[in-house]
Amino acid sequence: KMEGEALPASVYIVSGEQRWKMESAGLGLFTYTFDNIQNEIDFQLDASGFFSDRNKIQLISRPELTQLKVTLNYPGYLRLKYQELNNAGNLEIPEGTNVTWKIGAAHTQKASLLFASETQENNMQLIDNESFTFSKGFRNPDEYSVLLENEESKNKDQITYSIRVVKDQYPQVVVDNLQDSVLYQSILLGGAVNDDYGITALTLNYQIVKGTKEQPVKSKPIAIAANQQQQNFYFQWKIDSLDLQPGDKLMYYLQVWDNDGVNGRKSTRSANYIFALPGEEEIKAEITRAQQAAENKIDQSLQKAKDLKKSIDDAQEKLRGKQSLDWQDKKMLEDLIKQKEKLDEAINNLQKENSLLEQKKESFSEESERIKQKSEQIQKLINELLDEETKKLFQELEKLLRENADMNQIQKMLDKMDRKEMNLEKELERTLELFKQLQYDYKLEQAIEELKQQTEKQEELLEKTEELTDPKENDAKGKDSKGEQDEKTEKPNPEELAKEQEQLKSEFEKLEEQLNNLDKLGEELNKEEASDTEKQDEVEQSQEESKESLDKGETKKSAQQQKKAISKMKEMQQQMEGMQNSMEMEIDQQNLESLRQIIHGLIKLSYDQENLMKEFAPIQQTDPKYVQLSQNQLKLKDDAKVLEDSLLSLSKKDPFMGSVVTREIGELNDHVEKAVANIKERRKANASTEMQLSMTSINNLALMLNDHFEMMMNMMANAMPGKGKKKSPGKPSLGKLQQQLNQQMEDIRKGGKSGRQLSEEFAQMAAEQERIRRALQEMQEKMKQEGGKMPGGDLPGKMEQTEMDLVNKQITEQTIQRQKEILTRLLEAEKSMREQDLDEERKGETAKDYTNEIPRAFEEYLRLKEKEVELLKTVPPKLYPYYKQEVGEYFKRIKTLEIN
Repeated sequence: KMEGEALPASVYIVSGEQRWKMESAGLGLFTYTFDNIQNEIDFQLDASGFFSDRNKIQLISRPELTQLKVTLNYPGYLRLKYQELNNAGNLEIPEGTNVTWKIGAAHTQKASLLFASETQENNMQLIDNESFTFSKGFRNPDEYSVLLENEESKNKDQITYSIRVVKDQYPQVVVDNLQDSVLYQSILLGGAVNDDYGITALTLNYQIVKGTKEQPVKSKPIAIAANQQQQNFYFQWKIDSLDLQPGDKLMYYLQVWDNDGVNGRKSTRSANYIFALPGEEEIKAEITRAQQAAENKIDQSLQKAKDLKKSIDDAQEKLRGKQSLDWQDKKMLEDLIKQKEKLDEAINNLQKENSLLEQKKESFSEESERIKQKSEQIQKLINELLDEETKKLFQELEKLLRENADMNQIQKMLDKMDRKEMNLEKELERTLELFKQLQYDYKLEQAIEELKQQTEKQEELLEKTEELTDPKENDAKGKDSKGEQDEKTEKPNPEELAKEQEQLKSEFEKLEEQLNNLDKLGEELNKEEASDTEKQDEVEQSQEESKESLDKGETKKSAQQQKKAISKMKEMQQQMEGMQNSMEMEIDQQNLESLRQIIHGLIKLSYDQENLMKEFAPIQQTDPKYVQLSQNQLKLKDDAKVLEDSLLSLSKKDPFMGSVVTREIGELNDHVEKAVANIKERRKANASTEMQLSMTSINNLALMLNDHFEMMMNMMANAMPGKGKKKSPGKPSLGKLQQQLNQQMEDIRKGGKSGRQLSEEFAQMAAEQERIRRALQEMQEKMKQEGGKMPGGDLPGKMEQTEMDLVNKQITEQTIQRQKEILTRLLEAEKSMREQDLDEERKGETAKDYTNEIPRAFEEYLRLKEKEVELLKTVPPKLYPYYKQEVGEYFKRIKTLEIN
């Protein structure tokens, strides 16, 4: 503002060398605006040569944020290294992370942080010239503002950021549950567990419910890799150790735990599962169905074997006399091969079906040692139905067809196959008969056991009824009045006892139905004895009258009828047990007598064949006696046929007779028929050879049957009362017997024996090797049943190879080396067993052998389990939590797709 008499027309601002003209506002007022001042300005006003005093425009600096540094200290359980972020205000952090801010500021005397969750500012600590710091842990999301301040002003612009807190999530579990609905012995559990930071434990929690009574919840861990975010698991739970009874329930679920170090471990449970065992009646019905299914499988296999045998016979007849094969012939032979494949498949199914049946019977019923031995022997016969030699014959036929071999080779191959299939047909017929007999024995034994249990229940009911009959006598039993009062309140009334009697009557009716089915099966097997239906009617009538008396409150009369029923039930039990014992003894005696006659017949047949050979050797083809000898050989063939029929009939009653007998009969028939054919064709040399071979087969068969006769005698002796089953102390060990046999084979190989003597020694050695093998297999089976395992590996298989060499009268260097290996391993096995017997402190219960057949769905879990290590290697360890979570979700989606 200018004052005076004469006012200048313009005024200037002078600052240094700069001059700015001010604007006139009238009445001596002048203005000038400085824009965007960055520095202090010294100036004077200049008007017509007159200068004002010097003036100064001073600047006041606002606080400024020059640097923002954040350090993240993660919770220890995450196993993540601390992280430093520069100029990052917005944060995404795991729950429990401790955040430290360190800021640099200009023109700042005070710095503070204001959080949205708080009302007061948090002053930051000055640690250096205009450097401030502050730390805080976070459990929940928040926002914060940075406030800067000096003596003159605060920061102009608001500095606000957000903090996103990622909560530790609950773990997840996905379960595939597969229950054994056949044997009720195991439960397969598979699936996947995952968590955002890691799994620490996976447990299986279960509770057994018996009727209405619940047992305490128990837990068992499932092995997993600790602190992995994602992994698959597979667990085979053997529940046969839980001692579950028919009708029990098993309730279970899985529980997975994470590694939350802030809030404490959190868990997630799977759905609840129930594994219910069927009741006794359902189990019996299931075993019956399984028996019928196995019998049907045997019958179907037998029919397929007959069809294949007929097809082979038809092929032989059609190709007889042909010089080459046309396409129809090839198609016919190819169909033969396909028929064989179907037969093999049927027999494989039969082996599995019967094995499953035996496991069911072992799991759900008590069997006598005799029944178990028969069952094992029948399973062994079924397992031996398919031999590698027959399989190789069909493979060779297939090869001959591909190579367009001559007809002579194909005819010989068909001839061998025909004999093999004939043996298979006989073995299947035998197996079917033995299986039916075993069914009868098993059902009879189960019926006796069921009758025992029902008798015990009836006796328990009689005790309750007698308590009601004479209450004074019952009241006098105790002196404690309180105890007497409790007893009176717990005592059942006649109506309840009538219901129990009705239940027992219903159970006895089911037993009657079981006995009727047993009688029908006995008729099919030509059993002469049957159950006593008269006593059954008397038991049922007594139970009915007992129930009616209880309904009327006549307890004394009811007790009399119950006693009568118990008496008749015990008579039934004694009769059935006597029938069982007498049948077993009678069968054994009949089998022994039949076997004795067959052995005598074979000895006579051997002598006849030997005498015929001696007479045949010097005779000329033109001699009239040649025809007579031919007739004698035909008669010998008929005699062999009679013995064969008798032996096959016996084998259908005796499961302990080895299938090698059937094969040896086939060899005998083949040699006798060839001898007859060669005599007829006047091929004397060939006929003599076949006679010699037939006599060898007769001798082999006689030796085998004699050994079997001795075994049966020993079994009968052990089965008699008062007889023990212990071996005599002087009996040599298997290793010693094997050593003696090896030495005998060495002597035979070096010696110069020949003819009949050599054949007999070969047969004796083959029989001895078979005895050692059988004894070894029995020891292995016994140890398996006791939960152990005999060392030595597949020694029986190597022994069978030696038996084949001895039957074929071949002792090669390979045979000798094999025998040395057998002896070495057998001695090592016996030494190991002796050490186990001597060192009692080291004995323990060995785990049972279980079939580890894993369903395909669970194989995927095991396969993915192997991949997890590689997958983890692909995850960079320093990813931000957000990206680490995304990578985890990606792998999870991949695994889900692979499983599906």
